Amino acid sequence: MTADPFTVTLIVASIIFIIMGFPIAYAMILCSMIYIVFNDLPLSLLVHELGLSLNSFTMIAIPLFMFAGKLMTASGISDRIFDFTGNLVGRIPGGLGHVNVTSSLVFAGMSGSTLADVAGLGEIEYKAMTRKGYDPDFTIGVTLSSAAIGPILPPSLPMVLYGVAAGTSISGLFLGGILPGLLIAFSLMVYVFFVGLARGYRVDVWAGWRALWVSFLRAAPPLFTPFIIVGGMAMGWFSPTEAATVAVLWALFISAIVYRTLTAPAFVEVLYDVALSSSRLLFIVATAFLFGWVSTFGEVPQMLAAAIEGNITSPVVFLLVCIVVNLILGAVLENAIPLLILAPMLAPIAEATYGLDPIHFGVVMVFNIMIGQFTPPIGLSLFVMRDITGFSLGRVFMAVLPFLGPLIISLLIMAFVPSIVTAIPRAAGF
Repeated sequence: MTADPFTVTLIVASIIFIIMGFPIAYAMILCSMIYIVFNDLPLSLLVHELGLSLNSFTMIAIPLFMFAGKLMTASGISDRIFDFTGNLVGRIPGGLGHVNVTSSLVFAGMSGSTLADVAGLGEIEYKAMTRKGYDPDFTIGVTLSSAAIGPILPPSLPMVLYGVAAGTSISGLFLGGILPGLLIAFSLMVYVFFVGLARGYRVDVWAGWRALWVSFLRAAPPLFTPFIIVGGMAMGWFSPTEAATVAVLWALFISAIVYRTLTAPAFVEVLYDVALSSSRLLFIVATAFLFGWVSTFGEVPQMLAAAIEGNITSPVVFLLVCIVVNLILGAVLENAIPLLILAPMLAPIAEATYGLDPIHFGVVMVFNIMIGQFTPPIGLSLFVMRDITGFSLGRVFMAVLPFLGPLIISLLIMAFVPSIVTAIPRAAGF
């Protein structure tokens, strides 16, 4: 089976436009419009597909989870989390490196985003570690790499996008990300432990059980957020969209009533940021679905499926090929694009042809693409850390480069040991 050459040309052109810096949504909608006009299709199809793509109750979860995460950040909980994790793991060789990873592990259960983690904790972690004599490059590396936990643990915005695009259970994906998130944290802490021993990084003095308990109580309300979200979905009390609503209400309760740190101007700023960010993201989602429709109409998925099935017979080889391709695409494209375009193409092939579990494949694919957040030229997390540190983009990337090793090892383990992903969803009935 061969795809329409004109469709393939448009897809390649759109990717080139995006790499050259053309706005992602505009590149996809322009190429889609050219395709519609070239094939004498009614332009009303463009408006119809754009509107239809967002006509989903699940999509409401995206701005709601963004709202909850920004409320948590605005309420100033980062310091409380950092103090608690410092008392918990700060005395292990590697010291504040472990605190950094553990803080990201906790914060991931509230933000659901790599960028939110870097922006919310990055400056605090960087200043705390460099002030105590830690090498700036090591500090940058551990801060950025630990933020990779954000899109794996629930609530995860990339998981929502993948679930919508591939038709996979979002609740199942959320539950499937729990053990992989812990695996990533463990891998990074092992690396930090040996680097800490080699470089003689100081170990914080144990402050005692009382200090640990007090810091836990100060951080307890936000610490319960992931348990409320995951527990509610696992028990069947609410759907992912309803869970997002609960997360917002809980974040408002913590920010405005428990801590009383959310001021009226800050709340208005959060609303503005969420409206702007979610509008941009949902516009990209809509244009990506339109672009996917064009690809399907031009039989690109069918050609891709035929090519894969004709040349790859082993699920192991299929996973390796997907991992390599997604690592490359994650480095050169905004992460939402591979998720939205490739997910509906690859997920059916993975399940029907190679017998891969859809939740397992989805979690692996999300983390696979998210590693691109830390590689140039499009890695947005690199730009955030550059602004925090004032260093060049090249230095920031070289600082995080050694930490990509533990991340890729974690990716390979979760890819080829499926039970790490599927154990909890299976226990919950997914």
